Amino acid sequence: MDQPSLPTYSFDAVHSGDLGGGPVLDEATFGTLQELAGEDDPDLIEDLIHLFLEDSAERMAAMGGAIDSGSPETIGAAAHALKSSGANIGALEFSSACATLEHTARSAEAADMAALEGLVIRASKLYEEVCQALRSNAS
Repeated sequence: MDQPSLPTYSFDAVHSGDLGGGPVLDEATFGTLQELAGEDDPDLIEDLIHLFLEDSAERMAAMGGAIDSGSPETIGAAAHALKSSGANIGALEFSSACATLEHTARSAEAADMAALEGLVIRASKLYEEVCQALRSNAS
C-alpha cells in the first residue's frame, strides 16, 4: 500500500545568515517520522509538532527567566529537553545550539552568565525561525 503523503513543509527554508544559514527543518527526519507512523498513525507528525510548540514555549520562557535569576542549572535542564525535542522534529540547528547551551550551562563556564545569555539569545533566534516554519507550512 502507498504511504500517505508527507505533510506540506518547506524543507528549503534556511536560517538567517547570522545564524549560519543551515536548513530550518530536516526533510530526512520527517521521512523517518512518516515511516514510523505508517498507516497506523498518519497524524503523528502533526501531533509531535503540536507537542513541540506547546512544550518548547514553556522551556524557552524558563531559560529566559533563568538568565534573569542567574540559574545555569535551570538553563541546562531546559536546553537538554529542547535539544532532544528539536532533533525529534527535524530542527537540527536548533538542537545543536541547545546541546552547546546545555554543555556550557553544566560546565565550569556557567559562572559567565553573559556567555550563557549570548547562547540563549542565539537559541531563541533559531527557535523563532523553527516555529515560524512549522506554523506557516503545516498542511
